[in-house]
Amino acid sequence: MDRSLHRPCEHSSSHPRFDAPASQEEPIEIAPGVWWVGVRLLKDHFQCHTYFIANGSDGVLIDPGSPLTIDGTLAKLRRITDLNAIRWIVCHHSDPDICASLPRLSEVLQRPDVQVVTEWRAKALIRHYGHRFTYHLVEEHGWVLPLEGDRRLEFQLTPYLHFPGAMVSYDTSSHTLFSSDLFGGFVPDSGILESDDAAYILDNARPFHQHYMPSRELLSAGLARIRSRWPEIERIAPQHGHIVAGSIVDDVFRGLANIECGVFCLADADVDLKRLLVIAEARQRLTDALMHQSSPLGMVRAMATILESTGQASDCELAVDLPGDGWTTWTTWATSDGRPVRRLPNPDWHHICLLGDPAMVLALRGDGSSEPFDPDMQRMLREFAESMRPWVDHLLEDQRKDKEVAVLNTAALCDPLTGLANRRALEAEKLSGIYSLIELDLDHFKNVNDTFGHESGDRVLKQLAQVLNASVREQDHTYRLGGEEFLVLLPEADRETALLVAERIRLSVRQLNLEGDAPGGRITVSLGVSTKNATQPCNFSQLMEQADRALYAAKDSGRDRVCIADDVSVNCG
Repeated sequence: MDRSLHRPCEHSSSHPRFDAPASQEEPIEIAPGVWWVGVRLLKDHFQCHTYFIANGSDGVLIDPGSPLTIDGTLAKLRRITDLNAIRWIVCHHSDPDICASLPRLSEVLQRPDVQVVTEWRAKALIRHYGHRFTYHLVEEHGWVLPLEGDRRLEFQLTPYLHFPGAMVSYDTSSHTLFSSDLFGGFVPDSGILESDDAAYILDNARPFHQHYMPSRELLSAGLARIRSRWPEIERIAPQHGHIVAGSIVDDVFRGLANIECGVFCLADADVDLKRLLVIAEARQRLTDALMHQSSPLGMVRAMATILESTGQASDCELAVDLPGDGWTTWTTWATSDGRPVRRLPNPDWHHICLLGDPAMVLALRGDGSSEPFDPDMQRMLREFAESMRPWVDHLLEDQRKDKEVAVLNTAALCDPLTGLANRRALEAEKLSGIYSLIELDLDHFKNVNDTFGHESGDRVLKQLAQVLNASVREQDHTYRLGGEEFLVLLPEADRETALLVAERIRLSVRQLNLEGDAPGGRITVSLGVSTKNATQPCNFSQLMEQADRALYAAKDSGRDRVCIADDVSVNCG
């Protein structure tokens, strides 16, 4: 459909344009029987649109306008119809750019049954314009205005967008949504009436909605009500901005629902919209990051990126006073495992401190300039940090559960006397490739218990555990299998390596000073070694049998020695 007034525009954009001077503009039929009858004000980026539904003697004038535009609108209406065809005047809300023309219309429209269609809260204000019309209150008529034929104009309340009783309307015949302030925008090019470019529509709608709508929550809720009630919308005709073509209706609904609004809540008495929009965008990005980041490291890195984009901070740290751990700080330069450092945040940075349980500090490094931190940005960050408390509580709960699991695992897999892993832990090992086993047993340990008592025996076992941990390689695992029997598992260790480790253990045990806990203050161990190499088909159980056989060979041959087992024989050193 041609949306230009007299001729197609010779312009590279696909946007239909006005090409005639404002004084020569004609009404434009945007859908069958639906006309744009607004008036462009030159050099005005706050253009207001008026629409007319031609429906025989039941015509509807929608958002008639102000004294600045009404005479031009009336001129357009006279080119479409007799003014006596106007039966209804819809006022979606009570602002002067919609209703201030009502006194002029009271003079021009002579039909006695003309009524203003609105909602009761708007009526309370509209009456002060001093017009003669009576009212059709939509809430008293089921939010519907029946028209001649089977046409209906249906209404949906969209509270606080931007007026408490704001509403939108829908023409069931043309499937046109008259959206009032919703979907409106500031107009950088008033020559464009309708657009099928969703990005262009949203770019113009974003500052308008950030400026006028109170919050994203209210905006998205209002849009959801509209979409739920009228799934079939072929165009959107707002009071400001541009008509939205049917091909992009879905895209514009989705995009508009994600716009962060209420930016003037971010400052006390500041009208610097550009600065407030930067803060609003940062707040929205921080909120989105909080929803998607599950780790403190990821959150801190996301915050640093977002704050850097505002020009306010070049880095940040998050510190929490964790129960049992003290002050713990996550930094952007942490390793990939996300491990924090046990300290307060950088004392030279700007701190936003939050009291509570737990206490929390957001530390910001400046951008290097001498400018102080924006107080409104600080206020936003403080409010945002408060909203992080449930997220921090969740982390603390995970920490508590992890500690409980660690305690249970320790109890299940650790020998309580020596602190070594137990037989259950050994059974959980997943072994492959080359490895060796060292099985060892204290010599004449019964004499320790019989002569000095079980407490001395326990002390000897603890000393042996310490020797094992000090004698093995970093990658080796030590186990107490029960009583005085122990095992060392040596991954990727050949027979020669295992023999060296076993001999180191034997000599270290001989050097223990056990005065008062063992006969003569000394004790020895016997050790058996077995190795699985790449060519041996034996499994772990078979290797344990070989190590056990070698251990008994060590005891039978005099104790205090290491014996090495293979498939056919045992060699004792």
